[in-house]
Amino acid sequence: MSLARAILAELDDDALDDLAARLAPLLAERLRTEPVDDDRRWMSTREAATYLGIPTSSLHKLTAAREIPFEQDGPGCRCWFRRAELDRWRRGEPATSSLRRVA
Repeated sequence: MSLARAILAELDDDALDDLAARLAPLLAERLRTEPVDDDRRWMSTREAATYLGIPTSSLHKLTAAREIPFEQDGPGCRCWFRRAELDRWRRGEPATSSLRRVA
């Protein structure tokens, strides 16, 4: 039996409820930011930064310098990223779409 299972076996219902309440926000965040297999799905700045393993501030700098493929509806609007394009960028390959422009 693993240590985690042994500890969980010792917790009463109130302690388990407390643990669940503490874990719920962490699990919700992880599910929201975990990469999915759909390469064409749009990712928010937070999701893209998490996927790339960089701080969102670094991603903002890359988008401001137009060094990473992204798209936005207009100047000052939210930036959106596609996983496949981020993978190409990470490998140093050119983007396959016109993502770097602001619509």
